[in-house]
Amino acid sequence: MKEVSHRRVVDAIAGWIVGGTYPPGSSVPTEPDICALLSCSRTTVREAVKALIAKGLLTTGPRVGTRVLTPDRWNLFDPDVIGWRLLAGVDRTFIRDVVELRLALEPSAGALAAERAEDADIAALDAALALMQVATRKGTSDLEGWLAGDFAFHRAVLAATHNQFFRGVTPLIEAILRVSFRFSITSVAVMRGSLPLHRGVRDAIADHDAAQAKARLQALIESARSDIDAAHSPKRGRTRKTTFKLGDAA
Repeated sequence: MKEVSHRRVVDAIAGWIVGGTYPPGSSVPTEPDICALLSCSRTTVREAVKALIAKGLLTTGPRVGTRVLTPDRWNLFDPDVIGWRLLAGVDRTFIRDVVELRLALEPSAGALAAERAEDADIAALDAALALMQVATRKGTSDLEGWLAGDFAFHRAVLAATHNQFFRGVTPLIEAILRVSFRFSITSVAVMRGSLPLHRGVRDAIADHDAAQAKARLQALIESARSDIDAAHSPKRGRTRKTTFKLGDAA
């Protein structure tokens, strides 16, 4: 029970910060006020504040209280921080930056995977593709099934690098993939169009063709960028807020 309460308080305070209720430089409510608002103990509030200090959202000190830091101080690679920002509603700059980060990391991972993939790695890619195929037949009613398969596919690519650091960024990649998928997978047609691109990546890795694996992963990400652009006109400026959660499709 204590752990659940702690998580709830962390998420609530983070939501106030990221959502703009308490902008940078402002003070969050006092411990007694938070306790009253969230029906929790002062110990739980202190633990939650410590967690948010560690993630760069808050700072505390004598005579200044507990204040909100500017976004450039936040741990932007923390999956929780990415999730809180997504919950609060993200703009096109955020989505652009997510796509650019994917382009910087994933194609290189694909090239390494092609050089080092073992039979078990190819089997993991095949299993992920099978999940995506089933979801495609069911349509958008099985969007979570598609996302689960897609996450599994990209996890398998990172695992196939047999590089401890690429494997270590898997939680980060999954967090940014949730942003990308949330705004790019909007119809059955998009799902069907994406599946052959994933198969192409798998085949290049299975053929140990590093150049093709890199190029096909880049093409896959560029396709997602095009799907996002088609679904969200630049004239709209800011994407609508969403309640898509990090754990929804895990």
